[in-house]
Amino acid sequence: MDLEKYLKIIIDSYYGYFDYLVNEMFYPSWQNYFWWLLGMSLAVWLLEIVVPWRKEQAIFRKDFWLDGFYMFFNYFLFSLIAYNAISNVAVEAFNDFLALFGVENMIALHIESWPRWGQFLLLFLLADFIQWNVHVMLHRVPILWEFHKVHHSVEQMGFAAHLRFHWMETIIYKTVQYIPLAMIGFGLKD
Repeated sequence: MDLEKYLKIIIDSYYGYFDYLVNEMFYPSWQNYFWWLLGMSLAVWLLEIVVPWRKEQAIFRKDFWLDGFYMFFNYFLFSLIAYNAISNVAVEAFNDFLALFGVENMIALHIESWPRWGQFLLLFLLADFIQWNVHVMLHRVPILWEFHKVHHSVEQMGFAAHLRFHWMETIIYKTVQYIPLAMIGFGLKD
């Protein structure tokens, strides 16, 4: 095992994601996920204020700020703290493991010659099917339910309630998704 290679991946991951996050926050553009998430969240929250479904619910409902924290933590800070480096090392370690058996390319279904819409449709359907199954698993497997309970702890629904989830769910979802999507040529970032 080449520890220096993995250490370099970790360091590059931290620097790379930090640079990405700084650019997302301080250099807005139309392709910028940070500002799109913030803008869409603000738009939906304003819509909730103008056309409330629960008229008796306060504008700043119970745990409003907690859900805001989960939004920033789960979508930005967790990747900076750990996920980006861990996932990059895990992918490299998995590829190194496959190489022990002579497997250099795990793509089983070559779809690069398909039209873009066909590739997108397959990616969408496969990813959605996997996510649905993982969600069912989160409800049925007791140890996974312990993580998923965080998502169901919301007492008053609002625009960001669906963003409240345990960081371990990111690891579970992405781990289960990785191999099937990689087998058709899509990586974690797609």
